[in-house]
Amino acid sequence: MKEKDFVVATRPINGIEINSVGIVKSTTVQYALVCFIGKNEVIRAPYNSLRIIDVEQTGKGYPDKICNICHILKPMEEFDRNQNDAAGNFTTRPSCKICRKDIDGKKLTTTERRKMNTRKPSNKTVFVCPICEKRTIVGITAKIVADHDHKTGKGREWICDSCNTGLGRFKDDIAFFEKIIDYLRQFEDDESDTSNPGHQSSLNL
Repeated sequence: MKEKDFVVATRPINGIEINSVGIVKSTTVQYALVCFIGKNEVIRAPYNSLRIIDVEQTGKGYPDKICNICHILKPMEEFDRNQNDAAGNFTTRPSCKICRKDIDGKKLTTTERRKMNTRKPSNKTVFVCPICEKRTIVGITAKIVADHDHKTGKGREWICDSCNTGLGRFKDDIAFFEKIIDYLRQFEDDESDTSNPGHQSSLNL
């Protein structure tokens, strides 16, 4: 075992769950210092509590997959089916079923769904998304989605599928969007300057 090897915990270690994926930062004779990615914690782990893995032999085509949230190696059945790829084969969501519960939050309630449906734009009408202001023909050039508050289950507005995906990617969290704005503003007056190395990962790997 050496620096930058990917490993999984073969047993619980100081609050780290079994099968958590980490990367070795340094080694000694008796143990390795491992940054467990899901927790972003560096743990001193005995060698007999770790197993080296090839992260490229996980995911599609393999029996196990690493969740992109908790970074625990789990059987493929722990991931819900998502869309089909270009070849027509189904793919699975990048996050495991347990982590999806936190992402999805409360579903749109039945009462709120009824309210939203009374305001649903008809098929083959022109729809303007209230977020991106993109014009689409409902059911023809874009899919529209009933957006809702994932904390309360209350409906908000009909929006285009792209914006709905964007909101979901950032967990409807205003703080995330403020970070996006701050990030873009860093490069607003300096887009042609390629010397700016940007921010280092918080894992500092």
